[in-house]
Amino acid sequence: MRFVPILVTLAVLLVTSPLCADEISFERNGKQYDLTGQVIATHEAGIVLHTPDGKMWPIQQQEITSRQKTTASFKLQTKQELIDSVLAEMPPGSQIYETAHYLVAYNTSRSYAQWVGSMLERLHRGFTSYWSQRGVKIHEPNQPLVALVFDNQNSFANYAQAELGDAAKSVIGFYSMHTNYVVMFDLTGGAGNSRRNLGTRDIQRLMSRPDFQWSLATVVHEATHQLAFNSGVQQRFADVPLWFSEGLAIFFETPDVSSSRGWRGIGQISKPRLGQFQKAAQSGQPFLPDLLSNDDSLRKAATSLDRYAQAWAVTYFLQKRMANEYDAYLTELSQIAPLDDPPEGARIKMFQKHFGADLIQLENEIREMMSSLRP
Repeated sequence: MRFVPILVTLAVLLVTSPLCADEISFERNGKQYDLTGQVIATHEAGIVLHTPDGKMWPIQQQEITSRQKTTASFKLQTKQELIDSVLAEMPPGSQIYETAHYLVAYNTSRSYAQWVGSMLERLHRGFTSYWSQRGVKIHEPNQPLVALVFDNQNSFANYAQAELGDAAKSVIGFYSMHTNYVVMFDLTGGAGNSRRNLGTRDIQRLMSRPDFQWSLATVVHEATHQLAFNSGVQQRFADVPLWFSEGLAIFFETPDVSSSRGWRGIGQISKPRLGQFQKAAQSGQPFLPDLLSNDDSLRKAATSLDRYAQAWAVTYFLQKRMANEYDAYLTELSQIAPLDDPPEGARIKMFQKHFGADLIQLENEIREMMSSLRP
């Protein structure tokens, strides 16, 4: 998942009325933007603007050239308007495959788009059912969720360059907090090779192969982020600890392409993450306090593999051993407003409120569980 590092988050000063729309003009990198939308948060450094296409724009105060409140109500785009907006961002000739909850925009084979749509719907059912059974209140997204599927990695990278930079060439998919899209490419090779006539059953069999599982898990991981940010589990641009976001997505990512009724992979042991955790644990270095408070350690290449594994391990332990406390913690995190910047130490205090003050004891219990599991 990509966090747009544009604003230094400070205390929220204002949240505008949902009935008001604002006209905002701003300049960024020599380009002029003129947008109409709803300002969902304002602070000393800038604003976040929610536009009718579902995008959220973090805008620095010094970038704004004009701002005017209108009397018009803010309305999200209709489904057809959203389709038109999405297709305008895709290569010429792209099409839309529509499911109950998703708009899949694609320039690869229709059978692959159908397979992606089916996979996303199974994940949606599994995600919704999982939290409903736990008694956690979630809601349906306010607009259809959008997935972009490119025919090959090059076309994917060309699109992703603006948001990911050079990393676009080395990733399989991502969720954009800015656009609210989950973006991927055809893992079978796309419309340009001999596999272009694969049917959905052929694709499902192909995805069941072990060599495709990690790639598929990555796509599911990013789609889980999208669901979390559109169901009330998390709010976009809220100060939710990164370990929580990533640990939750890993908890859901274990693929089970054979399941037609739901995503049965939810909560299974992530073998790659478990192996990485056990390897890192050999050093004996404590990790929990830093993981809870330091997002940077998950973003840095030197520490990210260990930190992602630890984020999964903490999530797995809490979901299995302290489910009620985890759900209460999740609910409190979901109420953090966009751009609200808590004081130093608040993250750890909130965590201790739900899981106890003794972080050393908790870390020892997590290590003990992880050492008893087998990759």
